Amino acid sequence: MFREEALVEFSHIVAFLTLSEELHFGRAAQRLFTSQPTLSRAISRLEQELGVRLFDRTNRNVALTAAGLAFLRPATEIREAHERAVSSVTPAAVGVGGTVRLAFTGPSSYRLVSRLTAIVARRFPQVTLELVGASFAGEGLHRLVDQNVDAALGRWTTVPDHLSRKPLSKEGFVLAVPSTHPLAERTSISFEEVLDEHFVGLIERRPSVLRQRLEELSERYRAPLDIQWSAPDSWTALALVGSGIGVTFTLTSVRDNTNTPGVRFLELEDRLDPTWLSLAWPTRIENPALLSVLRCTEEPDFIDG
Repeated sequence: MFREEALVEFSHIVAFLTLSEELHFGRAAQRLFTSQPTLSRAISRLEQELGVRLFDRTNRNVALTAAGLAFLRPATEIREAHERAVSSVTPAAVGVGGTVRLAFTGPSSYRLVSRLTAIVARRFPQVTLELVGASFAGEGLHRLVDQNVDAALGRWTTVPDHLSRKPLSKEGFVLAVPSTHPLAERTSISFEEVLDEHFVGLIERRPSVLRQRLEELSERYRAPLDIQWSAPDSWTALALVGSGIGVTFTLTSVRDNTNTPGVRFLELEDRLDPTWLSLAWPTRIENPALLSVLRCTEEPDFIDG
């Protein structure tokens, strides 16, 4: 039976109710914007406080025990009472008001940023999404680590342990060439065909997925690239390509979000692993409005747009 002295945390009740609805640790953790180990620890702590097992767990199944079924109703009542309580305080205190600072990287993020901004404005009109431009993903991540922003969009192979990350959009790679280039009439190309070209590169102060894939192609053909010019961002790189001085390696999202005169984009025939544009945020959320923004990334018109 339940221990009378049990001190149950509300977050553990929310974890219990979410898991009871999903009966799957992965999906429940995703809904709670946390990791599976963190969710598992919360459930275990709740069971310890109550002195009963709430779930039967196997490698394939999660099921409520008799005690778990008995706890559903009072847990639901606690959550409903909590929701009634917080609805009486100021919007900012519960996340439906306030400011969220979001770092993003140039034209490759435009569509997702504009879509997210529109959904936040519709669902949470008292939340201000403050957009902070960053030239490169590493810069946005650095601002997030330094707590200068609340969340960041970018492409990273890893993020620090104290951050959470959610993949949003899968992206590929293309080659941008001048429209006057002999290859411009083609629709696709092997990277081997442009090894002798002059390249326009990006000035990157930290390692990036784009730089890693470019180096991978260079090593695959055992040929160093002739990077003649360096640009501070994708707009400048494409402008230089449009002037006819070289070619550049870039993302499909840059192609889809720009319209630079004098530039043609060619699909790469080389096999390359795609990359993901992801959203990162602190696992320990201190800004309630950030939770509202995260909920907006679950909206169908954001996911399918």
